[in-house]
Amino acid sequence: MTDLVLHRFSDRGSRRVDGSVRFPRAQSLLRAACASARRRRIVRSTAARDRTHHETRDGWIRLAANVVRSIAALRRAFVFAAALFASLAATAQEWTKVEPAGAQCWDGSPWHFWYRAGAADKLAIWFEGGGACWNAALCDVQGRATFDQRAVSDPQKSSRRLPTSGLFDTARANNPLRDYTVVYLPYCTGDVHVGRRTVEYVRKDGTRFSFAHRGANNTLAALDWLKERAVDPSVVFVSGESAGAIGAAYWALEIGDRYPRAQLIALGDAAGGYRSLGVNGALKQWGTLDALPDVPAYANRDRVFFETFYVAAAQRHPTARLGQVNYADDAEQRTFMKLLGTPVDKLTKPLTCNMNEVRIDAPQFHSYIYPGNRHVILSTNAVYAIRCNGQSLVDWVTDLIDGTPIENRWCDGTTATALASPVAAPPPKL
Repeated sequence: MTDLVLHRFSDRGSRRVDGSVRFPRAQSLLRAACASARRRRIVRSTAARDRTHHETRDGWIRLAANVVRSIAALRRAFVFAAALFASLAATAQEWTKVEPAGAQCWDGSPWHFWYRAGAADKLAIWFEGGGACWNAALCDVQGRATFDQRAVSDPQKSSRRLPTSGLFDTARANNPLRDYTVVYLPYCTGDVHVGRRTVEYVRKDGTRFSFAHRGANNTLAALDWLKERAVDPSVVFVSGESAGAIGAAYWALEIGDRYPRAQLIALGDAAGGYRSLGVNGALKQWGTLDALPDVPAYANRDRVFFETFYVAAAQRHPTARLGQVNYADDAEQRTFMKLLGTPVDKLTKPLTCNMNEVRIDAPQFHSYIYPGNRHVILSTNAVYAIRCNGQSLVDWVTDLIDGTPIENRWCDGTTATALASPVAAPPPKL
């Protein structure tokens, strides 16, 4: 660069004392160029420092934002965990486990039930569901047993724990049972809570196993426990789902006898479509028909079916409020209809016939049918969402409990009209 400048400006220069040649103008230009370069380096350095500063500042801002978000997430997690633990603690405190002497599951292991204190004048007795069995193939736990083998052992366990939704959700203001004293009867005897005998079953290979169909003994133990504590409600709500719905219908008569001053309400869930002669055979196998109360409905033991239990309760307690809720094409009920020897493509027809026949002899019986093939409603939040003919299921249940006049609701997905009360007629063929 120096040579170029010297050549361009033809600076002759001058010689110094030490003999060196001085080119004033070239050196002046060179100093100017160096100063400019220094300024550029300073500018670039300053810009770099500014960028670094900004990047550092932005980095700290992002870091601070991440810390804030993390703290917020931790706070939410803590709140959720605290609520969860509080809920579990409340559940553990609310439910009391009771183990009556002599009560047992199918294999002789101890049976227990659960009690939750509430209003002294309101009592709800709930029968748990869980399949059923009446022969060696269905009762053999080494094969494909069709019943739940163990009772609920801990309200906090994720497997078969006590329900917390539906009519068990005490936080819902529109739950008609939110302040009730509740007795929850677990199920592990394969006999819909009504068995009274121990059976020795024989497998195909000739081996044998003993099976305690002693659900009735367990229920009586729980009812006796309540009697010992002088429980004296003004209203008793008896209910259950699936197999428990059948147990609730059967025990409504006995419970009404024990609390004669109380208003009796019995509401079954998901058990209205069992229209099969196989039902009577199962009742015989369990020993249920050997200990039926003396009411007209039970006069012919060969014609006693699950729906007969509602008629018997109505005959003994004419002021009782009785009902059933079902999904119109409950797949679980269809499965057990096949096991009973009466397979059906749709549950709608047997369900309709059963509901109509009960109302012939028990006009105070009402039903609420909703479209779908699911199983059980009352212990799920569907009870608050389902509507038929403009009325929600929870409002219908509340009216049943309160004694407000109700209509039969029938919504099977094809029709949406109230189911009229039937005219007395001979029972249709099975």
